[in-house]
Amino acid sequence: MFSQAQQSHTALLSLIADASNRMHGSIDIPAILQVGMLTAVQLVGANAGAAALMMDSCLAFTEYVKGDRRQPLPCRFGDEAGWVRELMANQRSFVIREPDEMDVFAEQTGHCFPATEQLAVVPVIGKEHDLLGCLLLFADATSRLAASEVVLLEKLATMMTVAIENAIQQSEKRRVEADLEKSVATYRTLVEQIPAITYIATLDRSRILFVSPQVEDILGYRQDDFLANQEIWSQQIHPEDRERVLSEVRQSLNAKIPFHAEYRIYAKDGSYLWVKDAAATVRDHDQDLYLQGVVYDISERKAYEERLMMMAHFDALTGLANRALFHDRLSQTLAHSKRHQTQFAVMYLDLDGFKAVNDHLGHQAGDNLLVQTAHRLRANVREVDTVARMGGDEFTIILDDVHTRDTVELIARKLIEAISAPYEDVGADHQVTMSMGIAIYPEDSTSCDLLITAADNAMYRAKHGGRNCYCFHQSENSD
Repeated sequence: MFSQAQQSHTALLSLIADASNRMHGSIDIPAILQVGMLTAVQLVGANAGAAALMMDSCLAFTEYVKGDRRQPLPCRFGDEAGWVRELMANQRSFVIREPDEMDVFAEQTGHCFPATEQLAVVPVIGKEHDLLGCLLLFADATSRLAASEVVLLEKLATMMTVAIENAIQQSEKRRVEADLEKSVATYRTLVEQIPAITYIATLDRSRILFVSPQVEDILGYRQDDFLANQEIWSQQIHPEDRERVLSEVRQSLNAKIPFHAEYRIYAKDGSYLWVKDAAATVRDHDQDLYLQGVVYDISERKAYEERLMMMAHFDALTGLANRALFHDRLSQTLAHSKRHQTQFAVMYLDLDGFKAVNDHLGHQAGDNLLVQTAHRLRANVREVDTVARMGGDEFTIILDDVHTRDTVELIARKLIEAISAPYEDVGADHQVTMSMGIAIYPEDSTSCDLLITAADNAMYRAKHGGRNCYCFHQSENSD
């Protein structure tokens, strides 16, 4: 690490997700660079950091950050600087430790740069494999950049690439729209060069007057086919998004404001993609004439955001909800039950015999056991119930809206029976069972934390009472 400060996996993912939202919400490239620079320093705890943009075959720096302060850094480096030449040639992350390579900053800026003995260089690469810029992280000689930190920095650089190229696209779109007000012919000439669908429509969007040829590349429809069916746009919006998008169209029309929406739309082959749709009203002498807009594919960004969300809320090994999502679901369930005066149960589960499998058969066998356990737990509860892995071989379940204790006991028996069945790769020498503790809302508590504690304590009673059984919090009886 560049510092000794330890950050949790969830905190790092949250930091990256926040940076993604801020960068993709901006079309200001210097602002995007600032967010990337500040986030990179926080991710690895560097002494200082800087971000550069490729301009006229040179890396152009304007500032660096140290702590919570930003300082001017007006300098440019072409391939006459050895580290820049290496970056342009290899487009890979690397660390500089030669004093001569670091002295070039002082030579250009004329002032003392942050005391540094090594530089981590992370490239920002465009979709066409061109160098858009880079991140620099400054540290002393005692620090060492871990491989996992390099991965985080390169993910951040990828997000910067998408945001910068999106900003470039948006700037191009604005330029095209300005030209369109002068001439429809100029409009058609320009928009057909953009990697997006551009269109002209009536003010109420009931009729599309023009759609660019990119509609075939992106959605698979020929221009004439798309224009011939004037309901095709609304028909192809994903059913879960359709009413929202149409409502936003009406709101834009009534309030006379630009239309902006992100939604899923089906292509001609039946697959769907995420698009961003933005349209504005063209006016002439204070009279509204028509809408002109652009639709571009954001599926790659949405997929990346979904992966980040999965990493932040789901256990990577089993696919179950993780601890953070379990607590969130428990809070929601408690609020719902309180509002509707219903009951729910919290189960705390611990595998009996897992350590022996892990120790004697190896970690792969242990991981396979956890995956099979997760599958069995999910298969024996309802879809509305939440199954989570709390860590190690501990699991939790929220049984939503249960009416009687008998119902809970029936499910508990099913789960214990399912878990005690034989496992792949686990021989007869190792028996795996489960100890379970159960707490009921509101009988045992009306607090999330106390319900978890009650179920956990009951689980330990079950484990000490012979294992392969369950205990309720307020009962000494076990199955």
